[in-house]
Amino acid sequence: MGYLEEWSLMDRDHSVSLLGAIEALKASTLRFPVIEKAVVDILDLKHIFGCCARYGIFHILSLISKVDEMNSVMAEMMHITAQETVLLKQCEGFLSVAAAMYVKIVAD
Repeated sequence: MGYLEEWSLMDRDHSVSLLGAIEALKASTLRFPVIEKAVVDILDLKHIFGCCARYGIFHILSLISKVDEMNSVMAEMMHITAQETVLLKQCEGFLSVAAAMYVKIVAD
């Protein structure tokens, strides 16, 4: 359950980062003049999109390490699940033997 809660937190962080990038891009583009024959300074435009790109890359890189960590956690969970499956099969076998022994004892 702890891993699922961790996943929820990571998903929330990703959503917040993505929302921040979207809002930054919106805020930057809303500053463009939108009247007829408007002139935009290309250097300003380059700076705006550069900032947005750096912001997005920064958050993507921070999420990559979290995804790698979560991938490791999920692999561990798969390994544990496989072990639990084997143990459950053994328990099933033991219960069958115990039930057979109980029937034999009751019958005698």
